[in-house]
Amino acid sequence: MGAAGPARLAQLDRIIRDTQGTQVLAGSVADGQVTYVSRTRWIGFPDYTTVTLDDGILEVFGRLRFGRSDFGVNAKRIKGWLAQL
Repeated sequence: MGAAGPARLAQLDRIIRDTQGTQVLAGSVADGQVTYVSRTRWIGFPDYTTVTLDDGILEVFGRLRFGRSDFGVNAKRIKGWLAQL
């Protein structure tokens, strides 16, 4: 993601929390790591996204909870969040 700091993590956290169907699962901005769960519109399957601030770098890791493929939903969601930064 590039050079960042706590303020950038807080900004991304606000963007993610404003996403319909997404809520915090664990962690906090103060901890430097937050995991979110986003429910798909169809059937409500959970997808997990973890954002970590590590040495000034924002690391974003999205994954599905069930199944073998998310059909690109997580990548699209994350790219949308990052575009808003």
